[in-house]
Amino acid sequence: MVSHFWSRRLGDVMVLGGLGICTAAIIIMLGGNAHAQTANPGQREIIREQVNPQTEDALKPWLGGNWQIGALGRVSSNPYRGADSADLSALPALAYDAERLHIGLDGIDAKVFKNEFASVSILGNVRMEPFDPDDSSYLNGLEDRDMAFEAGVGGLLRLWRGELRANYLTDLNDAYGGHEVDVAYYLPTNYERFRFNFGGGVTWQSEELVDYNVGVRRSEVRSDRGFYAPDAAFIPHLDFSVTYPVTEQFAVVGTSGVRFLPDEYTDSSIIEDDYVLSAGLVLVYNF
Repeated sequence: MVSHFWSRRLGDVMVLGGLGICTAAIIIMLGGNAHAQTANPGQREIIREQVNPQTEDALKPWLGGNWQIGALGRVSSNPYRGADSADLSALPALAYDAERLHIGLDGIDAKVFKNEFASVSILGNVRMEPFDPDDSSYLNGLEDRDMAFEAGVGGLLRLWRGELRANYLTDLNDAYGGHEVDVAYYLPTNYERFRFNFGGGVTWQSEELVDYNVGVRRSEVRSDRGFYAPDAAFIPHLDFSVTYPVTEQFAVVGTSGVRFLPDEYTDSSIIEDDYVLSAGLVLVYNF
């Protein structure tokens, strides 16, 4: 009996490892722009909680979760000069989602501490290239940026009626060699069967990450594109999402948001807008 139990657990772990590898492969093949994510890190975590049933079993928070399949689509404004005004992206939705473990196309989240007031997570993420030099004639000649594999920590603290969330990510493969910190406050609320989430916060990016996104290196300079080495930047953002559980297994999630680009971004000659608008739709089936 005990042997059968641990054999099943070992099987679950092997499947999760395979899912992680497949997830990375799908992201590499299909997530060909920097805007493949449907929401900010804190907002994504709230959506997971709204979609995924919770359990009190001591083992099930890790290995007794749900498999999720579906599809996601996203449209966002493109701030790069000369590029199309909007980016459209579509990805399959694939994830394993338990109370304390999430592995999916939107990253990895493993909660090493959790109670009813707070939690601490180990995070994993893939950051896609911020632009394609072929997107416009003005971007031609810029060096291709490498995809970044990131890891970090996240924290949650329930305050008043909402949740204060903070996430730290750093570059593991030296694609940009920097760091990002996001701090945001969200107010989840329910109305009949709808589950809403309002909030916003600010993202700090190190100068290496800002340079990765909007810098112009000396080898990239031309007559209409000057050298630009930006400083670190604070990027405010507002977020909204709504989740509607059609059945116990099937849910529809809508997201929207706006990021306000600071001077460190807009002073770059390759940027022409001072904001990024986005909206997404996710269809998720749990089994």
